[in-house]
This record gives sequence, structure tokens and C-alpha cells, in this order.
Amino acid sequence: MKHFVAIILMIIIASTTAVAQDDIKVKGMKNLPNYDAKTWHFGFTLGTSNMGFRVERADEFMLQHDIFGIDAGKYTGFHIGPISNLRLNKYMDLRMLFELSFNQRDLIYYVIKENKKSETKDIEKRIMQIRSTMLEFPVMIKYKAERITNFSPYLIAGGNFRYDLTGHKNSDDEEAVGLEKIDPCVTFGGGADFYLPYFKFSIELRYSLGLLDIAKRDDRQYTNCLKSLKSNTITLSFHFE
Repeated sequence: MKHFVAIILMIIIASTTAVAQDDIKVKGMKNLPNYDAKTWHFGFTLGTSNMGFRVERADEFMLQHDIFGIDAGKYTGFHIGPISNLRLNKYMDLRMLFELSFNQRDLIYYVIKENKKSETKDIEKRIMQIRSTMLEFPVMIKYKAERITNFSPYLIAGGNFRYDLTGHKNSDDEEAVGLEKIDPCVTFGGGADFYLPYFKFSIELRYSLGLLDIAKRDDRQYTNCLKSLKSNTITLSFHFE
């Protein structure tokens, strides 16, 4: 992951340097001047994501005596895939992505255990590592600002349909909470386009909120403590078109 981040930083520095040098050489000169007039554009995306859970406790949580609390942990994941872009008008595009993503999230339970030696109760932390390999299908509307030479900021919003390829086999812990395979989300964010001499490079930051409870209801103790378990994701993407 460190090598991947280093490569991305090198690409960003090289890309922004190329734009700056081009503007210095020929002030006001646009790279790819007819780029935005084309109906379709294609490319690929790669980047990182920070995926977690939004945990809501069950109404009966305070009535049970075994679990003191529930928390969620996040890890940095990775995604890659192709891009399709349809021009709607001068300022709006329809963006369709097909991504393969690799993520891990933790559910952290604080469990009350009896200490027989001291005849007291201790709180132990139990961490359930939940891995997910997903197919993601973000479909979004992109609203672009007026292009300034070789730079253009934009806003983006839409939906993301996720399909978890690992499903209930996403943890080595037999008592871990299973996840449903389907996880639709709403997503929104923004970014910036950099028009380089031979292609367009974009940096984009998105925030996604899961709409459905994805905890698999199997009548387990750790699952019954949850009223709902929804996805929560921050995604940093680098587009090449």
C-alpha cells in the first residue's frame, strides 16, 4: 500500500507540473481543446477507500448483560475499474463506473466477562475482522464548472450499487456478523479535471452512505445486538480518460 500511495503521488506531481509548464510556455493555450465536445469518453480509475459501518444498537441492547458496547473500525482499501462518460450538455455528464474493490472493516464488541479469581467482571475487547471483495457500479451526474485553460472543478452525485462477492464467508471468526451481498448507496462529492497534452487526469473525493441494513439476520447474539448496520465510505479516486 505504501508503494501504491507513492506511485499516485508521483503521478499527481507529474500531472500538475505538466499543466503548469504548458501554461507557462503558451499562456492561455488549451490542451485537448475539443475534448468536452465529444459525446462519449472512456478511461479507467484507481484509488483508495476508507470503508466502515454506521452502527445502530437494537432497542433491547440495554436489557442484555453480556455486551457492554459496540464500535466499528476502518481500514484503507483499494479499487480499480473502467469509466464510461456520456456528455449531456456543456455542463453536465452522466458517469458510469465498474469497479472491483477490496476492503476490510471491523466490528468491535466490548464483552463483559466474569473473573472467577477476583470474583469481579472485566470488559474484554473482541474484534471481528470482516473482509469484502466487491463489484461496484457507481452511476452519477457530473456538474462541471467553466473550464479555465486546462483546469475545471466539478461536483458529482448519484448512486452506487454494490455486490459483495464474499458474502457470509467474509471472516475467519465463526461468530462474526455476516453481511448481505447487496448494498445500494447514495454517493456525492467533488473533484478537479486536469487537461494534459494526451489525456485528461482527474482527482475525485466521494462520500457514500449505505441505504440498507446489511447485517445477515441469523439469530446470533452479536447480530441481535444490532438494530441496523449500514455502510459508510470515503473514496479517493484518480481517473485517466
